[in-house]
Amino acid sequence: MLKEKYRVGIIGCGHIGGNYTQAFLGLSNQVEIVAACDLIEEKVKSFVGKWEIPAPYTNMYEMLSTEELDIVGVTTHNREHVKPTIAAAEAGVKAILCEKPMALNMADADRMIEACEKSGTKLAIDHTMRFEPNWRRIKQMVDEGVIGDLLHIEVHNYGDTSTLLHNGTHSCDAIRFFAGDAEWVIATVNRSHERESVVSLFGMKNGTTALFMTGGHWNYRLDGCFILEGSDGKIEIRPHHDWQPLIHFWKKEAGLGNFREGELIKSIESEILGESAGNPPGEGAWEVVACLDENRESISSGYDGRAALEMCLGAYESERQGRVRVSFPLTLKESPLEMMLRREQVPYIPAREYGGELA
Repeated sequence: MLKEKYRVGIIGCGHIGGNYTQAFLGLSNQVEIVAACDLIEEKVKSFVGKWEIPAPYTNMYEMLSTEELDIVGVTTHNREHVKPTIAAAEAGVKAILCEKPMALNMADADRMIEACEKSGTKLAIDHTMRFEPNWRRIKQMVDEGVIGDLLHIEVHNYGDTSTLLHNGTHSCDAIRFFAGDAEWVIATVNRSHERESVVSLFGMKNGTTALFMTGGHWNYRLDGCFILEGSDGKIEIRPHHDWQPLIHFWKKEAGLGNFREGELIKSIESEILGESAGNPPGEGAWEVVACLDENRESISSGYDGRAALEMCLGAYESERQGRVRVSFPLTLKESPLEMMLRREQVPYIPAREYGGELA
């Protein structure tokens, strides 16, 4: 007897909503997308027409009460992830795939987790590197001691989308993916010329340190570079083509001078999507389906999303307090960035993470 397909609804009909839709369509033998919702009527009509989705809505509560959804993809603006996630959980949805960052302050992240726990909803945050097979393979190499004890991580992100609360959350999550929870951070935040530049040093509970530099103008030499340094070797990961990274592996006995010419590890295609590899959003969709099929929590859970958010906010809090060392867990539940913006301690930047001027 064939299993009934999971019913999927999308909240947020922008570019990322299209990515999620395409991802779920790739699992058409397991799911069916039955509805989509956006506040702008013309936008949702165009969206459902493009993707051949049966039911358009401009009211998410109406969609949630009508469609008996199993899975909801939350792809609204970064500032607007909280209400759809809580509403979906309260409507009894079985699983939610929420775009990162899950929220913009710790209080909202806690509300989302609490709502999902109360309803039994499985919450996955779309930090895509956790789903990508090459990153999982490198994680296994590190855990198996291929480079010895992990001592230091170095991460570089540059460009307009690399602010801490946009793509910066990917990097903080990836640092945790390899090194576990952070114990403290000290950071400097510079916001000038409509750019956010952040240099942050994290101390992890396992003794690893992580230097994370993000923002500013493009630096093609270092953008996206992720370095794992161990007692017996290093792994360097760089973005390449269609999500397939360039991975260099260097062993201590080869000599320090040979690191740049270290062994090039061939990137592997997605074991999930085969020849259409290089689509971590597709693997995020697969992940939430697998969570339901296997009755397990996500490898990128709400708690993982919360911890990555806390690292980002910790860097802002360090700047707010005068570039001092800040310990985790944070006691501050509101956003230190928004506190600095209100007090004009740092300038506002019309970047993607805010979604409009502060009220």
